Order: sequence, then structure tokens, then C-alpha cells
Amino acid sequence: MTKINTLSKLVLICGLTAATLSAGSALAKGDGHKQGHSQARFLLSERAADKLALTEDQQTQLKAIFETQKTQMKALRGGDKEARKAQREAHKAKMDALLSAPTFDENAAKELLTARQDKKQQLGLIKLKTQHQVMQLLNAEQKEKLAKIQQRRR
Repeated sequence: MTKINTLSKLVLICGLTAATLSAGSALAKGDGHKQGHSQARFLLSERAADKLALTEDQQTQLKAIFETQKTQMKALRGGDKEARKAQREAHKAKMDALLSAPTFDENAAKELLTARQDKKQQLGLIKLKTQHQVMQLLNAEQKEKLAKIQQRRR
């Protein structure tokens, strides 16, 4: 009976692993764009320049806007992969310590959640600021065309 349980657990784990890996690869393929960067990639492409009738000046300004966003995001996230990994591990260690403590420290939990939310809020502000700058750069006709394209993409 225990061999059957062990075997069934092993089969279940293998099945879940296969499903997870195949779903991950399907999501990674997506539509050829990194998630969160599709608007920038589209607006900087020749296709967008044609469809929206972007001028050379608009294209140059868009490049500058998205380059500024990229720099700001990188500065906020931290450019070094090892530093980000260390931050994640430190956060995880704090969470583990909080959860394994004999009594729940509500203030420590609030601090951890607040720190995470502050960073997400700053990233969100950078994205919204960039979107606002892009919209200010486009004329009314281009905004309408972009809205229609975005609706079709959804």
C-alpha cells in the first residue's frame, strides 16, 4: 500500500512538473514581446511609425522617453542580478523569521508589506508617467489609432 501511495505521488509530481514547464514555455513565447515592454517595443517599431504616421521627431522623443523609463526602472530595481537575488533572499529570510516566530509580530509584518508596496507603487508611477508622456506626444488622430490597436491586441 505504501509503495502504491509513493508511486502515485511520484506520478502526480511528474505530471505537475511537466504541466508547469509546458505552461511556462507557452507563456514565455507569448506574442514575441516581453511582458510589460510590449507598448514600448510596438511604439518604437517601424510598424507603429507607419500605422500611427509618427514623425521623425516623435520617434526620437519616444526613444528618449522609453530610455528614461528603462533607466529609472533599472535604478529602482537595482541593476545587478546578484544584488536583486540577495534582496529577495533577505526578504524571504525576514518572512520566514516572521512566520516561524512563536508570536506574530504585526508591526514587522506591516513593515515588510509596506516596503514591498512602496517599491511597486514607485514602479507603477514610473510606468504611468511614461504613458502620460507618450500620450502628450501624440496628436488626437494618433491617439485614436493607438487606442484601436490596443483594443485589438487585447
